[in-house]
Amino acid sequence: MRKPLVGSVLFLLLATALPVLAQQGTAEIGGRVTDEQGGVLPGVAVVLTNEGTGVFREVVSGADGTYFAQQLIPGRYRISAKLASFKNFERGGLILAVGKTLTIDVTMIVGALEETVRVTAESPLVDTTSAKVGGNIGTDELSELPAMNRNFFATVSLLPGVQFNPSNQMGNDTIIASGQTNQNNNVAVDGGYNADDALGTSAGAQVRVPLESIQEFQVITSMYDAEFGRASGAIVNAITKAGTNQFKGVLFAEAASNKLTAADYFVRTQNLEKPTAVRRDWGGVIGGPIVKNKAHFFFSLERQVDNPNRTRVFPTRPSLNFSIAEDRTDWNTLIRFDHQINANNTWAVRWLREWAPQWYTIGTRQTLESFQDETDLDQTAVGTLTSVLGNARVNTVRVARTWEHWWHGNACFRTQGSKGGQEGLIFKQEAQGNQALCPPQLDYLSFLAQASTESQGPWDSNYQIEDDYSWFVPGKKGDHDMKFGFRYNNTELRRVSQVNSNGTFRFNTDLPFDPANPRTYPERFTVRTGTFNEFIKNHTYEAYAQDKWRVSPRTTIGLGIRYDLEIIPLDETGNPLFSVASSYPVDKNNFGPRLNFTHTLDEAGKSLVRGGYGIFYNRSILGAVDDTLEFGKFTSSAVVSFPTNAADPSPSAGRLPTDPFLANGPFVNRALLNQSYPPGVPVKNDGVVIFDSPNRKQPYAHQFTIGYVREIAAELAVHADYIRMVNKDMFLARNLNPALRATTSRTDQNITRSDAFGVLGEPYKQQVWLMENTGESTYDGLNLSLEKRYANNWSGRVSYSLSSSRGTAENQADKDTYQALTDMNLGLWRGPSSVDRRHILSMGARAEIPKTAGANLSTTIRYMSSAPFTIYSSAVDVNRNGELDDPVAAGTYSGTALNAMQNVAFDGGRNGARGPTYFQADVRAGWHRRIQAQKTLEVFLDIYNITNRANFDNPINANRDMRTPATFLVLTNLYGGGGFPRQAMLRLRFAF
Repeated sequence: MRKPLVGSVLFLLLATALPVLAQQGTAEIGGRVTDEQGGVLPGVAVVLTNEGTGVFREVVSGADGTYFAQQLIPGRYRISAKLASFKNFERGGLILAVGKTLTIDVTMIVGALEETVRVTAESPLVDTTSAKVGGNIGTDELSELPAMNRNFFATVSLLPGVQFNPSNQMGNDTIIASGQTNQNNNVAVDGGYNADDALGTSAGAQVRVPLESIQEFQVITSMYDAEFGRASGAIVNAITKAGTNQFKGVLFAEAASNKLTAADYFVRTQNLEKPTAVRRDWGGVIGGPIVKNKAHFFFSLERQVDNPNRTRVFPTRPSLNFSIAEDRTDWNTLIRFDHQINANNTWAVRWLREWAPQWYTIGTRQTLESFQDETDLDQTAVGTLTSVLGNARVNTVRVARTWEHWWHGNACFRTQGSKGGQEGLIFKQEAQGNQALCPPQLDYLSFLAQASTESQGPWDSNYQIEDDYSWFVPGKKGDHDMKFGFRYNNTELRRVSQVNSNGTFRFNTDLPFDPANPRTYPERFTVRTGTFNEFIKNHTYEAYAQDKWRVSPRTTIGLGIRYDLEIIPLDETGNPLFSVASSYPVDKNNFGPRLNFTHTLDEAGKSLVRGGYGIFYNRSILGAVDDTLEFGKFTSSAVVSFPTNAADPSPSAGRLPTDPFLANGPFVNRALLNQSYPPGVPVKNDGVVIFDSPNRKQPYAHQFTIGYVREIAAELAVHADYIRMVNKDMFLARNLNPALRATTSRTDQNITRSDAFGVLGEPYKQQVWLMENTGESTYDGLNLSLEKRYANNWSGRVSYSLSSSRGTAENQADKDTYQALTDMNLGLWRGPSSVDRRHILSMGARAEIPKTAGANLSTTIRYMSSAPFTIYSSAVDVNRNGELDDPVAAGTYSGTALNAMQNVAFDGGRNGARGPTYFQADVRAGWHRRIQAQKTLEVFLDIYNITNRANFDNPINANRDMRTPATFLVLTNLYGGGGFPRQAMLRLRFAF
């Protein structure tokens, strides 16, 4: 398995001129040099200087007067131009945003060379050469707007078509874009990959980047150029700050006391004691010159101590209701160094680290007895070398690594190790506990009690090497901004799982166990029979070529082609669909063409139409693919069930259970279990089996966009884009061993399983899922936004999206549980995506109040319409397929318990009902005072959720079940985990 890595490195070393993948996180400036009469001027020396660092780039205008500078670090630039017999030209204050192309024409005036013509004008708001749909978030918005959890995704989600998906867990905030679930984004920091290899972006970025360390974000939700890929959602590029020629820094501290935090909805309505919820953040950044105009450093340190509220209520067992403050802390460190070696070569390195233990992490159905914990050490590092190879060619080489050590556990497990569970906190070191020694979990109808089953870890690592080659060719039937690239990623994932080694007993009641009452006995028992060990690798190769062809001053055509290749070596032993165990599938025909255009409707470039078409390939999520290893045919770590296919019918009928694992109540019979499944001995898997498909492919999408942009004024622009995405080859598993139950009774154990598709060749006891690409979905969206750049003491952004996302697949581990024998029932399965919110409205604005000596106000406001869910009944197995999630008939449904939803319309299919809406308004009142020329003191009061609205999640899965009237349609969970009740934070910031 070492050959792909070695070959790739040799390839890059031997072919330095060969283009490899684009440097994410850079920008471009270009234009035409003319005299006062409009005649082109070749041979003009044009120098572009970063006003903060003094780092410069020099180019010479070509025969047609054009100049172009690629792969510039975003920032504030000054352009100067010189030519004999003409006055010097100079224009400063140009804001070069990440991923943007600034078009700045230069007009030279006849005169003495020692004279200078200084031009003052605002940077253009409209990029007249780009068809990308999305936007940029700069330093001002990141630092001046209230950002919940101090997470950049809170500000990024102000862009149209983006949902904010907050979390009470440390750094787990994320976004949902273009109707795709939150695992399908691609996040980079300074061009280095920054997403979780096992989970995608479902928990946000791999390493959280502190707000004070970020210079800018580029977010592309649709129609990204060929240089970007491996996502069906958004591309998010974060650029960290760099040092400048002046020593500058920030010291900050903020705090929210328990007195400034409101009680959440359930604490108020259930008369629970309000937990002590506090938050304290402090830290600072500093940057400056090591050698002026040459070398600079930047350093950031941030500490967070967060004790958010977490309340759970259980309508059938109110004695278990609780409200606590969870314990979350982290240390975040960033170091960056930049150096311009000479006029043609610059290099930079950056390291980012976050250590974030989280104690008491509570899931949707967990009681205080069943909480779990999580420890995370996340790191990312990147180094770049950018070389100017001539007047029109630039090359950048990048090497990056992202690595994580993690463990999800619980108090029982961690106390067993020689160091109290702390021995698992060093990279590649594994925890030493034994989950089988912990009490079993009790899975009641509405809640989980007694213990947690969570116990898994420990690490993953990704190495990335890439190169980007840019070449500007003018005067070839227009100007050509060409890029070519290649990237290689080597990913390793080590996973050890003892999840459910302590076992889980499932009940048909919420009553506590009573040995004298047969109805309180468990009706089913599941357990993992041994420790699962896995090591999986993934080699990915990406190559692209693109040409931004400026056909005329008003028209640009983008042409591109991209190729993606994944090689995930899997052991297919025991899989009857593979004749050779090493012949794992490799999808080799992933070519993605891109075609887009922009056309300005006026000479000044104030109005623009844009559009495009492309094929975009997503990446495979290793956390889904590795199920084929964990749940293979032969294993020494099976997850088995007793009885095998259905609940023991006796407890629900008032009789003692007959299954020997249930007869004594919720107590694990280890002797009998070890006799049936000897520890460490590989046996045929009697539990659920998941097979890989020889035809497994990478999911992809056809994207179509058409849009209009208008710069209404120098600081004001409106954007309107229509997006259509047709997703193909999405993962949706098929059951090769479907069941047919004799009756519709949920406890009927007369279940016959069959090799319905004729591929298994032998009997299996439970489901045999085939991971294949039979899913699809379609997204249609209209994105509208109004952006006001800061001027006249205020700035703002308003975004609205109207969208629809429907289909048969969402996440990569989806399974079609509506299948009946060989009928996939896709008509019933097809429905709205679980993240389909038809209306999304967001606003961010800030204003300086005149004549107040520095007072200012800012706000962010978000509204999202309801998300869908399914109403079902597990009381009967309507289609007799052994799965107890059949949707109920179309109609209007209401719950009868306290806080239950009323008059819920349901269309009878998957995700046919709609839940609560979401609204939150955050405000900031601040004051800043300049102490000296370069020193400012700022005081802010942030109030999050100022209306103290209770934003509810959809009913949890158990509460969507009509079988239990006491919990049916009852809202028991708040959005994001704790609902974010109103909280006021006082923040001090000293900038120098």
